[in-house]
Amino acid sequence: MSAETFVCSICGEEHPVDECFLFDDSELCQDCYESRTCTCDHCGDRIWNDDACGDETHTLCRTCEERYYGHCSSCGRLVDLDDLEYLSESDCEGYCEDRYNRLVRERGIHSYCYKPEPIFYGDGSRFLGVELEIDDGGESNDNAAQIQNVGNRKHDHIYIKHDGSLEDGMEIVTHPMTLEYHRQEMPWQEVLQKAVSMGYLSHQCGTCGLHVHVNRSSLGDTYAEQVSTPIPPEKNLRHHQTR
Repeated sequence: MSAETFVCSICGEEHPVDECFLFDDSELCQDCYESRTCTCDHCGDRIWNDDACGDETHTLCRTCEERYYGHCSSCGRLVDLDDLEYLSESDCEGYCEDRYNRLVRERGIHSYCYKPEPIFYGDGSRFLGVELEIDDGGESNDNAAQIQNVGNRKHDHIYIKHDGSLEDGMEIVTHPMTLEYHRQEMPWQEVLQKAVSMGYLSHQCGTCGLHVHVNRSSLGDTYAEQVSTPIPPEKNLRHHQTR
């Protein structure tokens, strides 16, 4: 008595029935099943190769690609939606980590809402973040890049933001630093000399402010201690207007 056989829907060859793989209403031999179908890396479902999405490192069904992945707006790389990064909260174009970091380095003036992950410099418990407004020299990405190059020659100390209260300038913002670090390591003199050389003013204008932020934890161990810490008016630089 001859063994039962079937004809593969792909290659058309006859094979023993116990070697039959049922897939998508088709009877496939093992070779065709393994070479013409694949598994979605996200959900684990089996799909036809022709229906697979993704890239050279991801094999995805169309549903998983649309629900859980996006493409970098710069290089086109497939990226998990949770890993896409945006230059601002209102930006609808997302980027992979490599292109995002490159754009941040190359971009001169960020939006007012831009807030990167803080980098803390210096040893201590009290960190000061400075926002220095400069005006009259132009809201220029090229100028901003030049100032950043001076301030960030050794480390990523500063970034520059748009400020609608200025007439023709921008705001220099530092990452949090101890007072000692501001005095000894942060290249303030070089940054300010560069800004002045390009025609910027600050305390001579009526538009500029100098704002200093301090980490709340340095004001006390509890919320009650933090909110009750006295700050004399003459030392409150949060809204100090330079003249």
